[in-house]
Amino acid sequence: MSSGIAGRTNYSDWDKKVSDLVDQTEEDEAREKEEAEKALGLCGKYAHSKADAEERQKAQEVKQAKEVLDGYRKREGANMQAFDKVFDSSKAEEGKATDASIVRLTRDAMDAGKRVVTICDTTGSSQKDTIVLTQDLSHLESKMNATAPVVPKDFSEDADNGVKEQPQQRTIYGLIKLFISNVHNCTIVVRCKLITGSVELSHCSNVTLKIEKEATVATLQADLCEDICVEFHDAPSGKNISGQAKLYWGEDKDDRIFHAGVKQMRVAVVRDGFVETECMCDYLKDGALVVGNASAEEHQSVTSVVDGELKTEQVVRHGATTGKNARAMTQRELDRENETREKAAKMAVAMAEDMIKIVDKDGKEVVKKEVVQPVEQPVEEVEEFYASMSKTEIDHIVADCEQNKTRGNEAFGAGEYGQAILLYTLALDKADELPDKGNKGGKQIFPRHIVLSNRSAAFLKLGDHEKALVDGTKAQETEPTYVKGIFRRGLALHAMGRYQDAIESLAAAHKIEPKNKQIKQALQFAEVRMTQEMRKRMGEK
Repeated sequence: MSSGIAGRTNYSDWDKKVSDLVDQTEEDEAREKEEAEKALGLCGKYAHSKADAEERQKAQEVKQAKEVLDGYRKREGANMQAFDKVFDSSKAEEGKATDASIVRLTRDAMDAGKRVVTICDTTGSSQKDTIVLTQDLSHLESKMNATAPVVPKDFSEDADNGVKEQPQQRTIYGLIKLFISNVHNCTIVVRCKLITGSVELSHCSNVTLKIEKEATVATLQADLCEDICVEFHDAPSGKNISGQAKLYWGEDKDDRIFHAGVKQMRVAVVRDGFVETECMCDYLKDGALVVGNASAEEHQSVTSVVDGELKTEQVVRHGATTGKNARAMTQRELDRENETREKAAKMAVAMAEDMIKIVDKDGKEVVKKEVVQPVEQPVEEVEEFYASMSKTEIDHIVADCEQNKTRGNEAFGAGEYGQAILLYTLALDKADELPDKGNKGGKQIFPRHIVLSNRSAAFLKLGDHEKALVDGTKAQETEPTYVKGIFRRGLALHAMGRYQDAIESLAAAHKIEPKNKQIKQALQFAEVRMTQEMRKRMGEK
């Protein structure tokens, strides 16, 4: 067993190389900037202007954030133990019969400090070849701070002034996480504790994964796999609490298998040697759809135990990147959540009404009359946009778009134009999942033209006039009467020296808002520059 990657791209190694190249480029740029400032006499200790002070502050914040991210990557790499080419596959490739191989991974196979296991680029001769993550791995120790160091408040003439409390440490046991990638024709047995309760599989085929009773696996992610089998043999739930009745896998709502692009995956829950429930998962048969820029293979499904039976459902609300609605949910779970909220709201209203009594001028309680609500006739609402997507799905996508748009506006207001562009792009990419994509000039579920116009303004601030022109043009095409999109298109054309085209766009914007002084001034300036350009050309002739 070695730690290299054979036969395919080692993405971790590639990411490290890219990161090193980026670091080298940034160092070169910093050195060139320092030399240029030195030549101009601007290399003083203190900022020579308010703008320079703000730029230095931003650069320092970026540097600190980068140091934190680099530290995280180093810690992640330091914790990873890779096992590849676990079996001798040469005999299998030559077509020779081989005895079943059993490889047991114990603490002796782990390097010092390694707590994340990756099994990759391994091919067995058949599923009789087995890799066992033994219970011995549950005894791996990791130290972590139980409490953050606290600096007590100082009091005048107190003997304990300046004393710092030392952080208390606690020991946790087991592997942190398990990754299985590009593994074929074998069985993998998990008998050890996983601290995160998480296993990830990708690009595997003809593999059986057995989670046994000693393991602690709550969530499993399988991507782009084929002909695999996941079996839970008396496996405990990831939500077992000491002192309470033991839960088996599937008895808690967070015991789930997420999968995308998976063909012929069998999932089985086995108790006392008997299959209690099982199902087959296949992304095509399960109804995976092309949504926005995402292909059917990227469509996320989830398999879990519902009312005692394994059931596969589509994920309609993905975990949000902003921290809100972090739990991915199915339509059934969303409906149940909404129903619970409605019941809670009604209960709160009823309790408030019981607590508040209305009395007349003589102090007697007024009996509230029952109001008979008129029966509303069902109105048939025809919405072409909702033909391929439920309203709940649309509402959640729009909420994510609005959040990224708002954060983009905040970044723009703070002068973080690059960050604003990124957030506006995230909003537009998410909006592409909506069913009104390509509906130019018509009704929009989410106002893309506003985000396009805002991103155009950010590009203008960074001097990228070509991209600003593209976004301004798209904003005008999406909403022809949106004056800011037309205005920013005109500004981009002006910055590119295309004064005649700029005058046409700015005149169109001025026609929509004739009292807008900013548009009027820009139009006058473009006309002056156009006149100067024409005189210059005539002088050259």
